Amino acid sequence: RESFDFVSGANDVVVIRHPDGLMLSSPFSVQTNASTVNRHYLGKDVDVFLNGRRTELQMRIHDDGRLVFPQSNNSMTPEANALNRLPLKDGKNSIDFRLELPDSTVIASTFLFLWGQHDKIIVVDIDGTITRTDAGGVVASSELGLKMGLGHAHEGVTEAMSAIE
Repeated sequence: RESFDFVSGANDVVVIRHPDGLMLSSPFSVQTNASTVNRHYLGKDVDVFLNGRRTELQMRIHDDGRLVFPQSNNSMTPEANALNRLPLKDGKNSIDFRLELPDSTVIASTFLFLWGQHDKIIVVDIDGTITRTDAGGVVASSELGLKMGLGHAHEGVTEAMSAIE
């Protein structure tokens, strides 16, 4: 099992189920590093797995390295009827993007959240908050930074996040 070499990785996906059954999603944003992904992988199909099971969704590695839905005019958002056919469970679902190669499988993983139109959520951006600076956080949270004892976190942040009801 390998991973894509990402520029920005795979972002979580949010799907909203409306009372009439219509489901709409945020983009399925998966960005490969087009210069690193072997040029002969561009245009290849990538299977989409939900909670460990293959779905009918298929994406393609576009010339610029983005994964797109070719059946949706190279959009990063699947057609609404395709979303309705997915075996989604309320809340958190796992999603894998898998490129089958002759000798290996390349996988990018993220989460898909299914919420109702009136569900209440709390969105918190703690990037740069737990660490002293954004750049410092990248270095300190890297494997090398942790080995060097550079990791830094403000006391009580995770407890505060866990206490939110």
